[in-house]
Order: sequence, then C-alpha cells, then structure tokens
Amino acid sequence: WEFILSQPRSYQLRLVDYVTKRNGIIYLPTGSGKTFVAILALKRFSKDMDKSIENGGKRALFICNTVELARQQAIAVKRYSNLKVGFYVGEQGVDEWTRGKWSEEIEKNQVLVGTAQVILDLFTQKHIVLSSVSIVIIDECHHGSGHHPYHEFMRLFLYVGQKGPLPRVVGLTGVLIKGNEIKQVPIKLKDLETTYRGNIVTVSDTEELENVMLYSTKPKEYLLTYPSQMNNFSISNVISSKISNFYASLDLMDIGKQPVRMSKGLISQQDPHKKKAVKSMFNDFLFQMTEYGIYTASIAILSVTVNFEVKKRQAETLCLKTMYRSAISLCDNIRHLLVQKLRDLVDDDEADDNQVDVEEVIMNFSTPKVQRFLQYLKQTFAGKQPKDISCLVFVERRYTAKCIYGMLRAFIASTAELRDVLVPQFMVGRKGINQDFESVLERKFLKSAIQQFREGEANMMVCSSVLEEGIDVQSCNYVLILDPIKTFNMYVQTKGRARCKDAVFILFCPDLDRAKFAQQIEQYRVAHAEIASYLKDRVLERAEPPMHEITDHFQDCIPPFINEYGAVLLASSALMLLHRYCQSMPSDAFGLLAPWMNLLDDKERLMLLGKSAEQRSVVSIVLPLNTKLRETIYSDPMDSNKNAKISAAFKACKQLYLMGELNKRFLPITMKEHMAGIADVHFEHWKKYGDDVTAVNRRTKKEQVRTYNTICPAETFDARPRVGEVCYAYEIFLEPQFEKNDYTEPMYESLKSPQNYALLLRNKLPRLAEMPLFSNQGRINVCVAEEPRELVIQNQEQLEQLLQFHGTLFRDLLRIWQPFFVLNRRSKENSYLVVPLAVGADKPKVIDWSLVTKFQRLPSVQKSSVQQRKEQPAPRAEDFVGQIVTQWYANYEQKRMLVTKVHRDLTPFSNMEMNHQDKTYYEFTMSKYSNHIGDVVHRDQFMIEVRELTEQLNFYVQQRGKSSAKSKARAKVMLIPELCFNFGFPGDLWTKVIFLPSILRRLHFLLHAEALRKRFNTYLGLQNLPVNGANYKPKPVEIDWSLKRNVDSLGNAVADEDFEEPRSLLEPMPTKTIETAMENLQIGDFENNWQQYMEPIDLSRNLMSTYPVELAYYYQFAAGYVATLDQMEYADKEFWTENQFKMPSSSIYGTRSPAKVQANLPALLPASKALQPQKQESQLGILQRGVSNTHITPAEQAEFLAAITTSGSADVYDMERLEMLGDSFLKLSASLYLSNKYPEWNEGTLTEVKSCLVSNRNLLYCLSDTDIPTKISGQLFTPKYTWVPPSISLPHNVLALWQEKPELAALVGPHNLRDLYLNEEESLVKSDCSEANYRTFVEGCHGNMQNHHAGADFSAEVNFCIGKAKIADKVIADTLEALLGVIVKNYGLQHGFRMLEYFGICKADIGKPLTQLLDLHLASSKMRTNVSTTDIDTFLINHHHLEQNLGYTFKDRGYLLQALTHPSYPTNRITGCYQELEFVGDAILDFLISAHIFENNTKMTPGQLTDLRSALVNNTTLACICVRHKLNFFILAENALLSESIANFVHFQESQGHKVTNQVMILLEEVDVQPSSLDIEDDLPMPELMEAINAITAEKKEDGSAKGAFNMSQNVDVPKALGDVLEALIAAIYLDCRDLQRTWQVIYNLFKPEIDEFSRNVPINPIRQLYEHKLANPIYSQPIIDQDKVMVSCQFTCMEKTIKVYGFGSNKNQAKLSAAKHALQKLAKFDA
Repeated sequence: WEFILSQPRSYQLRLVDYVTKRNGIIYLPTGSGKTFVAILALKRFSKDMDKSIENGGKRALFICNTVELARQQAIAVKRYSNLKVGFYVGEQGVDEWTRGKWSEEIEKNQVLVGTAQVILDLFTQKHIVLSSVSIVIIDECHHGSGHHPYHEFMRLFLYVGQKGPLPRVVGLTGVLIKGNEIKQVPIKLKDLETTYRGNIVTVSDTEELENVMLYSTKPKEYLLTYPSQMNNFSISNVISSKISNFYASLDLMDIGKQPVRMSKGLISQQDPHKKKAVKSMFNDFLFQMTEYGIYTASIAILSVTVNFEVKKRQAETLCLKTMYRSAISLCDNIRHLLVQKLRDLVDDDEADDNQVDVEEVIMNFSTPKVQRFLQYLKQTFAGKQPKDISCLVFVERRYTAKCIYGMLRAFIASTAELRDVLVPQFMVGRKGINQDFESVLERKFLKSAIQQFREGEANMMVCSSVLEEGIDVQSCNYVLILDPIKTFNMYVQTKGRARCKDAVFILFCPDLDRAKFAQQIEQYRVAHAEIASYLKDRVLERAEPPMHEITDHFQDCIPPFINEYGAVLLASSALMLLHRYCQSMPSDAFGLLAPWMNLLDDKERLMLLGKSAEQRSVVSIVLPLNTKLRETIYSDPMDSNKNAKISAAFKACKQLYLMGELNKRFLPITMKEHMAGIADVHFEHWKKYGDDVTAVNRRTKKEQVRTYNTICPAETFDARPRVGEVCYAYEIFLEPQFEKNDYTEPMYESLKSPQNYALLLRNKLPRLAEMPLFSNQGRINVCVAEEPRELVIQNQEQLEQLLQFHGTLFRDLLRIWQPFFVLNRRSKENSYLVVPLAVGADKPKVIDWSLVTKFQRLPSVQKSSVQQRKEQPAPRAEDFVGQIVTQWYANYEQKRMLVTKVHRDLTPFSNMEMNHQDKTYYEFTMSKYSNHIGDVVHRDQFMIEVRELTEQLNFYVQQRGKSSAKSKARAKVMLIPELCFNFGFPGDLWTKVIFLPSILRRLHFLLHAEALRKRFNTYLGLQNLPVNGANYKPKPVEIDWSLKRNVDSLGNAVADEDFEEPRSLLEPMPTKTIETAMENLQIGDFENNWQQYMEPIDLSRNLMSTYPVELAYYYQFAAGYVATLDQMEYADKEFWTENQFKMPSSSIYGTRSPAKVQANLPALLPASKALQPQKQESQLGILQRGVSNTHITPAEQAEFLAAITTSGSADVYDMERLEMLGDSFLKLSASLYLSNKYPEWNEGTLTEVKSCLVSNRNLLYCLSDTDIPTKISGQLFTPKYTWVPPSISLPHNVLALWQEKPELAALVGPHNLRDLYLNEEESLVKSDCSEANYRTFVEGCHGNMQNHHAGADFSAEVNFCIGKAKIADKVIADTLEALLGVIVKNYGLQHGFRMLEYFGICKADIGKPLTQLLDLHLASSKMRTNVSTTDIDTFLINHHHLEQNLGYTFKDRGYLLQALTHPSYPTNRITGCYQELEFVGDAILDFLISAHIFENNTKMTPGQLTDLRSALVNNTTLACICVRHKLNFFILAENALLSESIANFVHFQESQGHKVTNQVMILLEEVDVQPSSLDIEDDLPMPELMEAINAITAEKKEDGSAKGAFNMSQNVDVPKALGDVLEALIAAIYLDCRDLQRTWQVIYNLFKPEIDEFSRNVPINPIRQLYEHKLANPIYSQPIIDQDKVMVSCQFTCMEKTIKVYGFGSNKNQAKLSAAKHALQKLAKFDA
C-alpha cells in the first residue's frame, strides 16, 4: 500500500464524499491511495456496524480478485481503522463451514474481506442478505465482465427488487482496459458502469500522479531505428548448443519428488518444478545474449551463477545440490568462453579480466539495438550537467534491467564524456506477491535506489516494465523505451512519466518493423483520446476553482461589503481570505486546514431553496472544526459554480467579521491583536515596568538582573533597647547532635556550657523554628528561646557598654569588621544587640555585666622579652583552664587557640610524644624559634594542650573538609604557657560566638518567612485554624535531602569525608538505534528490522565483486529469516483471530529490582502479590487537602523559608522542589482560568496567552508589586566579605549619600570605602567620619570618572553595605512559583487558586470566584446540549473497547467523541475537535504528574524531578502510551498522511516492545521540525541571516529529499496528534467525572510502567545526553528569532568531522532540544 498522498483532504476526500452519496467506480492510477479512499468510505458507513444483524446491524464487504490482494486489503483495513475485520479465502476451507460458523463470523466481524467466489457463495447460500450490507467495495473491478464472480454478484441486486435497501457499491480500479482491448472503448466503459450501477469517477489533480488517462503528457516522440539483421557471433551458437546439451542431461537427472510447500499466503509455494526453474534461468540468459549481445551476456551469466549459488546452499537434498552444481559449472564454462571472446580485442593475454570493460569492447560486442542506444546516450548527454538529467530507460524483463545497468556502469566509467554526467541505478518490480525473504531485501535495496533517483544522486534509472504503475518517480525529461511496447497501458504509463516541459519520449525499433510500430502507436493514441474524452465528464473537480480562474474574468455580481471603518470586503477576495483565515487556526503538521466546499445536487437544492433554485448552482461551505463559525453556510443560487463558490465564501467572511474573527481591515485577527485586546485586563502591571506584552522582542530580551532593597524583618527594625524601657533578651541555645569523643570533646563541652548569648531588643519575636548547623564535629541544632528574659537598662552608660561589647564580638573576636564599618547608633534596620547572659547567682541580672565591662575591647597581644618574663611571676595553671590563648612569637598572634587541657605533670623538659620522641618540648621550641623568644625562663612550669579554633564562619552545609584539615585538628598541639598570650575570654563563649553570623542571618530570613506565613494564612482566612493560630509551633527546619550538596553519591547524608561529585552513570547512547540510519532518519520501512550493518551486500548491484563468503552470508542471513517466515505463518493465524484493541501485557519494562523496596513486606509473599500497586500511590495528598479544612497541614515557617531561598545561597534547603510544583499548578490554573473566561478562543490563542500569563516576565511583574522580592535570600553567605552585622553600618554621613546625592553614590567603589581608614573614635564613638576624611572620600569617588575605574559598575560589590541586592528576574519568578507550591502542597488547589488573585496573576470575575476554576464549562459542551447520545454513538464505533483500555467508562460520551475528533475530520459537527480539551488536559496531566513525583520522589534532585516530569509528559512518551493502549485506532481523522505517520510510529513502537526507549526519546516530534521557510526578521546581522537560510536549504540536501514546501509531516517521527488525543481524553475524563482523584487514577494506571521505570532511571534529556557524549563537544548558536519561531544551530563533532544541525521550536529551549535530537540521531547513525 504505497499510499502516495497529496495534500490531505484534497482528492481522496472528494471521492469519499461522492461515494457517500451514490454508487461509483473510482478510477485512480495505481499507487494513489485507492485503498485509503475505500477505508474512509467504510468508516463513513460504519453506523450500526456494532449492532447484531437481528437488531438491524449492518456489515461491509470488501471483495477482491485474488487471495493475496484480499490479504493486503484486510491488513490495511485492520491497520487504518478500528473496525473488526474478517478475512475469508477458499484456502481456509470456508466451503466446508457450517451455517453456525458463518453466522458467528458475521456476528463478530464488521468488515468481511474475501475473494469474490467466497463472498458470492455467502449470498447464494443465504448466510447473509444484501439488505444487511451497508457498503460493498470491489477491488480491481475492471475484471467484472463475462461470468466473473464480480459480475454474478452484481446480478444478485436484480433479485432484491424494490423490497429492501441496497448496499452502496464502490468499485476500485487502476486500469480501465484489460491488455490491448482498445477497440470500442466507450462501449466497454459504459458496460462497466451498468454492471456496477454507478458512474466511473476520477480526479484530475492528484499531486504526485498526473492522471495519465486524462491528460496525456505532450513529450516529443521519436522512433529510433536500428538495423534488423543480427551480426551473429559464432560463439553464441556454441553457447546455445552447450545449453541444449545440458537440458538433455537435466531431463534425465532424477531429483526425487519435490514436496509442495505452503507459503504464508496459503498459496502453494513457488516452483516445486525445480528443473523448470533452472531452464527458465538459462532461457532468460539466452534471451539477453541474442537481444543485447555478448557483452551484456557476460554480465547476465554472473547473475545466473549467483542465483544458482544461493539455491545450491538452500537445497535440502543431495540430488538437488548436484543439479545446481552442474548448472553452476555450465555457467562458469559459459562465462569463460564469453570472457575469452571479449579478450580477443585486447591483445595482451596477461591483462586482468577487468580490463575488458573498455568502451570499444562494449560497442563491438553488442547488438545493433544496444549500439544505437549507447550512441544516443553519448551524443545526447555528453557535456550536460548531471542535475539537468532525469532519465528513465524501460526494458521488458526484470533480468534485463540488472544486466543493462551493469553494462551501463562499465560503459559510463570508460567513456570520458559521460563519466561525470550519468549516474545509473536500476529498479525492478516485485517478483511474486509472496514475500519470501529475498523480495523483502530487494524491496529494501529498491527503496534506496528510488530514493537516490528522487534526490538526484542518480539520474538514470533502468527499470523493467513492471514499474509502469504504482511506484512514484519524479517527472523525467528523457524516457527511453528499449524493448518494444506490448500493451496500451504500458504505453500510457511510460509516456506519462515524461512530464517535464521539454521532455523526450524515444522508442527503439528495428528498421523493418517501423511501419507496424507506427500504426500501433497511432491506435494507442486514438484509444487514449477516447478514454480521456469519456472521463472528462466524470472528473470530480476540486470544489474551489483555481485562483487564477476567479481573477481572470470576474464580474462584480456581488456588491462589496463595507464596514463602519470604511474598509471594503470584495467578493473576489473572499476565497483567498477564507483560506487565510483557516490557515491561521492552530493545527498539527497534518491538518492543513482549508474550507470544505461542496456543490449541492438537485435533491439537496430543492430541499433547501425550493423551485426557485432550479438550474442554478448552490455551494455550501463548512469551516474546519476549530474555527468559531460552526454552521454550514450556503451561497445564494448563482448562474455558475464559480460564482456560487464566491457567494458562499463572501457570506462566510461577513459572518466571521461579525463574530469578531476578522479585524476592521478584514484580516484574520493576529496573535498580537488578541494580546493587545486583553493586555489591559491581564497585563496591566507590565506598563508600570515600561514593558508591553505585545512587543515583538518579548521572547528575546536578555535575562535581566535587577536591584532590590533588602528590608529587615519588622521585629528587628527600630529594635534598639532604650534606657528605662523594658527590653527582651532571647537566649540562643546550641545543642550538639554528635557523639562525644576524643576529637569532638572540646566543642561538645563548650556548646554544653550553661552560659549563652542572647538577642537583646525592644520588640518581641514570634516562635522560630529550630535549625541545623554543621561544624566540623557534626550537626548542631540551634533554637531561640520562645520566652524572653525581661530587663530594663538603667542608664545611657550601660547601653553604651553593651554597644561596645557587641562591637568587640564582631570586630575583635569574629574579625568580620571592614575598615569602613562603624557602630550604628540609629535605631533602624537590624538594630538589636548580642549580649552574654548571666548564669548562676547573677541570673536575676540577666546580663553578665562583669564580662561586658571587662571586654569593652579585647586586649591586644603583647610580645615580652626574656627580661620582662624574668620579672613576672610564673604562669598559674588555673588562669589557663578553658581559656583562649595565642602564641605571641613567630607572627602567630593571629591564631586563636582553645586550651583543652592543662598538663600539670609535664614541664618544657618532658620528652615529646609521637614522632619527635627524642626531643624535649624545650629543645623542639628552641630549635625552631630561639631567635624570636630568646629563652624559656620558667623551667618547671606546666604544659598546655590547645586546639586551634576554626576560621570558618558559614556553618550552613556540611563541610566536605579535606581529611588533612581534620588530622591537623586531631593532632595534639602542646604549648609552653610562658610563650602564650592569654586573652582571658571564656573559651565556651568564644566558641559559641563563631556560630553567631550563621545564626543571625538565618534568623533574618526565618522572620521574613514567618511574616509571609501569617500574611498568607490571613489572606486565605486560615489564620484561626488550631494548627495555624496562636498555638502554632513551627517544625524544625528540615534538610532537603534531594539537594546534591547534602548527600553523597550513594544518597546518604554527606559524611564529612572528601566529597567528589559522581559522574552520572549514563549508559552510552545506544549504539545504532534500530534503523535510524535509514534514509532521512524518517522512521522508514520497518518491515525489515535488522540493522544495516547486518544486511548482506546487495548482490545484484555488486555483481562484479561478489565473493563466495558473501554468498554464504547472504544465504545464512536468508535462512535465519526464512525460519522466521514460518513463525510468521503461525503468527498470521493468530493475527486474524485477535482483535486489534488488545493491549500488551502489563509489565513491559520487565521487573528489575525496584528502587523502593517496601520494607514492611513479610519475607515470603506469593510473588504475584508483591507487584500489586500499593493503593496509596494512586492517591494524591494534594488533592485531598482541597476537600475540606480537616485535611489541611499547616504551611510551615520552614517551607516559606525554603521558598524564599535560592539555590545560589547554598543552604540545606531551597526553592527548587517547591517551584516545580508551583510551576505546574500555575500552568493548570492559567489553563482553567483562560478556558473559563474565553471559551470561544481557539487553542492557538489560548496557548499563547497562557504562555504570557505564566511567563517569568509576568510573574516578575506580579511579584514586584509586593514586597516579597526584598525578602529573598539569594547570595552565598560570606560573613567576612559581604555581610553587615546587626547594629553596624557605614559611617552615617557616608550612608546619607545614597538618599541625598544618588548620582554621587553611584560612583562609590569598594576601594573608596576601604580608603576610609576610620580611627577608633570615628568608628566606635562618633559613628561618623571626620570632615577631612569625608572630603577625601568624595574626591576619590569623583576621581572614578577619570581614572581606570571609569564606567565601572561597582554596585554588586557595594550593595551589601547599603541594604540592596541584585536578583535575576528568573529567581523572582521562581520564588512566586515556590510560594504557590507551599500553599498548594499544604492547603490544596482551591486555596492555591485564591493566591493567584493575591499575586494578581488572575482576576476573578464578579460572581465567579477563582475557587470555582475547576467547575469548567467548555464552549463545545454548550453547543451540544440538545444532541442525543445516539447521534454521538454513530461516530463512536466499538467505543467500549476504548473505555476498557482507558479504564474509565463515560457518563457523557460527548466528551469522548470530542477528544477523539482531529481537526481534519469534517463530518463530526456535534462537538468540535479535541483542541480545546487538549489545552485543559495538558495542564491537568502536567499538574497531577508533577504532584505525584513531588510527593513520591523526595530523594531526587530538583533537576532530576524536572527531567522526570518532562520525560513523562513530553509528546513522545504520550504518543507511546497512546499507542500502547491502542487509543490510536479510535482517532477520528480523515487524513491519509496522518494515518500513515501514526501507522509508522505504531510499527516502530511494536519493535520497541511499547517501551519508551532511548531510541524513542530522540525521535523528532512535530515541534522539532521546521514548518515553513523562515521569514526571517530584517534586523538579523547579515552573516547570521545567510546562515539561517543556508541551514534550511542544507537541511534539504543532507537530510534527503527537498521537502516540498517544507512539508513538515514528512519528517515527523512522532505525530503530535497521538499525544494531543491522550491529553484530550484526560480532560474529557475529568469533565465527565469532575473528580481529579478519579482522573489521577486513570492517568496513574496508563502511566504506571513509565512512572516506575523513569523513577528508577531518570531519562536524560537530549541536550544533556549530547553534552555528555564523549566526543561530540556541542556548541549551540545564539537563537535566531522569527515571529514566533526560534532557530538554534548546534555544531558538534562526529567521526572527526564538524557537523552542524538546526533545531526549531517555539522558544529557545525547545529549539535547542530539537537541535540536540537532530545531533543525537546523526551520532546514533555513526556510533554503530
């Protein structure tokens, strides 16, 4: 079934419409898809086919002339329709069937396909009556003359008489005349029409196949004659006699009785007459020799040899082997003789065989016919351009084609003039219809031959006359007929190939037969003319006249329509406009939408318009299903068909204008106009930010970064304690969570000590979540006391002391003081203090005043000379216990050590431990530092053991410290106290202070999170729920284990050993994806599922160089395949018994060990049970929360904290997971919201507006209207460099610049601030910088304009000092999504919908709160309020199978019907097509899948989650699932290309076992394929522009045929319709049950295999896959944008060459993805 298809919907559908109304004989040349017309007709007549015969059910018949055709047609019906097919041929023994068996068959099947006699007997034996048949299709109906069963069958109609309804009769034929019966043509045709009770109909415009009977092409015809006498070579007589001798001995040979083998078609297998076969091979050879001469014979004999070799290897008995062996030796003998003969011309006997191939030899040893032919080639083609030649050479026998091809190859190679001009190829028809292995291979080789010819790689095709019909070869400019033409059909067909403008048609004939020849051709021409004139009235013209006809002579009989803006709609432009409008509708690659016009016949006219319309033309117009105009428009009665069409189109345009589908200039409303129309409703807030949603460059704007203020939480603003007022001290507890051991003890003890710090402020704090920190020793939990201690500060002096102590902590202990910091004396942001709390007896005082007063400054380190030390008393051990010390010598005074132990039993003269045991401490110290210290004075003092305090200040994430750092920490350090400086500051408090920066910064964001929690709860009215109200206790901040930074490669919490990012263990690209290496990467002909590198050499194309080894291989390959042919026979029987809706078994991925082992399974369970799906998996928690407030979980403070934390801040939690959930929720709400608000929009507009609503740009503006961007934690925390501690700031007068002189402030750089060297008075007392200092500073800033800093933007480095931060737009958008995620996760969908209003993303209409978004009502459901279910069911044949496969039964099948209707299906006007459902279904599916993986895959990284989601909901996976559940059979589409494309994909999926494999993942979806040549914008730089244009033309060249007008559908591997239908079905299920849980169950069951498999191994998206390919090194270009298409090129390395491919998509990422797929497909070809 080479369905060679033209524009979908063109001629085939016109024919279907014709036979829907009346009987007809469809005449179409072979290969133009008659079968498809028949199948569409069957579908149109399928009403009542699913009823039983008793209940008035109907059946269809498909009658064929031969078994093999019947089989083909049956398979086609089964493959392209969802009707149940019965296949009946005599060989099945149907003659013996009982009545019961027949009635069972007729009951069960809906289309009965069979051979004529079998079907005829059905009726003569009354197994079924004609009135139960709705349609009869008769294939090859031209046989129906005489007593042929066809004729007899039609005779039955006479006996029915007036009694019952007669079935519709549709004849199909590709020839009108058998053989040479060219006398009395009209009479014969008339008979045919009477027999079948209908007219012959045909069409004139099949694109690929000019209807040759109708239009004769007009090439120049020439007769070239050649001398008739043969120059007889003596050698041929020798050879002939050898052969006849062989025949004689062959006849005597006993080869035993050959069994008859049955073939899979149940026709007896070829040749049990083995001898006859051998003879015919030799006869064929003799024919070649006499016809074409010795040279050709020397090639022919090779071919015979090869054939016998293969046969010999297949032979099953010894005597057969012997027979073939003797044949082979004869062949060798003959070949030897011929070659000797050819050698005569070449003197040198030593020369190699191959030297024979010289032009001269060929000419000498050929017959006059061949000589004439070769001369013609030489004189015609010498010096031409290869691309200007497209030449067909017709020969009579298939054998000849191979030989002539071989001869031509040699001739061309040896003829200089032709060498670079002609490239030959050959092609023969199939042998039998029997598909033995060799014919499969041959068809495959054939395919590539045709492909080469089509693509111009070959420009001369030698074909046997079998090619006459059916195989579509581009039009040619030279057609040469080498052997005499035998039949009329052959004449018409071959001549019909010469379609070019100056084509030449050449017949070769012997000079003696010239007159006879000429006369025959003349007769043919007459017959041709007669048929053409007979058919002229039987052509179904296209409904729409060609445009030029209209414009040619148009009289203005219809007055123009003028609208209120004065624009004019002319009748003459109406048709164009209507087409333009239809094309502006969304559609997939296959639904080329066009208005559907129909000329009414007399009956219809009378019914509609009464008598007045007699003799006038009336045309009806129906627009595609997805336009707004659903009803049929009728023209006024006009005097010609053409005017009627114009009138109808004009009326339709007026209608569209009034409906608002055309704008005031009468043009289809563009996307931009739609956008402009709603910009004020939905995108008001864009204007505030100087942006406009309709701007062209919306997609291209660079990702921007904007500056935001970072505000401090309300609780810490103006929080500075005041004298005489109550203030609050909140204690900070640090709880070690690690074991106490040798190493951790000092830290453990310090943290456990009773004395803590507190935050001191005049405001109360809410309850705050406990949070984890990670020191080198392990995890520490930090919490802030719920209840504060209260105190009143007595006087200003006390307050000043606290402030100075606070300064000491940050300045001296933590040393995170920048040279430009001052103590902040204004009570503004973060103006709280950190104080030490009193313990023990002093507790009532709250603050440890003694410590505060003692450490107004930290004493500075003093060096002491030997003399000073002699005068001082010896150190006292008790002074050192638990203190912080430093070494004052050797520049170590920056180090801070905690004394962990005082060793009173040691002295400096004790021996050292470990590896220096031979030295004392004294000797060791002196040997290194004697010049620093002079000597140790106190010889008998004790020793102290110390441990260095860590320098690190960010403790958010487990440090993957290198172990060396640890071993250092573990090594004991012993010091001599005399050489240490003791700060006197308690060690435990000093240790705790190290954690302060991390704690304070986190508290800052926790307070923000708490504020958001309260704000959102109040907005949603949930603040008084017990879990949320005054008793709310925040859960501790949880570590998000899915983040890479918290887990090691095994998924365990990170131990603090060395950490190495694991390489992802990617299986390499599958080597050699099945068959993708076939031409063009189209999923080509999957009939042959072996990879190419397994395929044997194509023997006939390489005759000269075939070796025995290859022969053997060819044979084994064949034999292996033959074995499978036998299995096929068996499978075949199964095929007819099984119905086509059966789904593959459940576990398609094989049960590999699942990742989540259910821990609680008892040890021994029956195996099957373990695989039962756990019920809870198909329940989604998120959906339950929406039901009532009882299911709600509180949205935690910690979750809000995560939602405002970016991954850039490298914390143990961030927004990414929540953002994924929020993102899909947002898509869902936007889709529901728009479908609710604009039910009449088409899917294209909805999608576009939705993508604006959910775009980062829109979310950015929505969130910027709130204060939330000021609360986002987006920077890495580096306290030493970019943090301003509380109550510390820039000098006040410097800070004022940003308020008072912003233009000066903009010049400030970090170096200017550092140059502010403030003295102690300035920084700690005045908090302003001095006049002189200030002036220098201002001058320095002005200087930045001149010096090398000119034009630099320092804001990034200065922002942190002035409370600003830069945040990327995307982060802002992600934050909004994450916040939505928090709400949806805890409070469910309805509350989520309300938040959309809070953020201003959607505005509720009056009386329609957003919480009702799910109660969606579609436009189409309103349309069909009064339609009965029977009307709906007429379209839904066998729908219960579909419902069964889906696992859902519909209450209202209208939804089901709509979900299955493709836009190309004209007859269902009840519900409209699936696009509006698909829009909603897409969003529902995306959200439910996201929610499921969000709830169930807590360990996956956010990146993997996103990959997993896109792997599950991308079009390819949907298509696979659709096909696996056999939903594709039910799609209602009348589009041959689409059916073909789906069938190819189904075939591919069957080969993959219905898995979604790596191979499937890189198939090209429709979005990946470029739809139209780019109308590139003008402002592209020239080189890029050229690149884009060349890219498009290059794609054509390297990827196969120049795709006519970029016919997208050619390159699509995965038809989008499959995924669309699945999405539409999901929406239909939801609308039908209005229950998301139920919908989820259906989805879960459909997707379970993929959900399980992909959750175990997340498929890697193609971009990453390409990136990780070992040699590819891809580089992507900047995207090139054109209207709404984006193109990205990708350059990569393959086989050491650089290759460039192009991807297209509707946005940058999609285009990039598509480029990556292209690249991977190319790599997959070569990786084999």
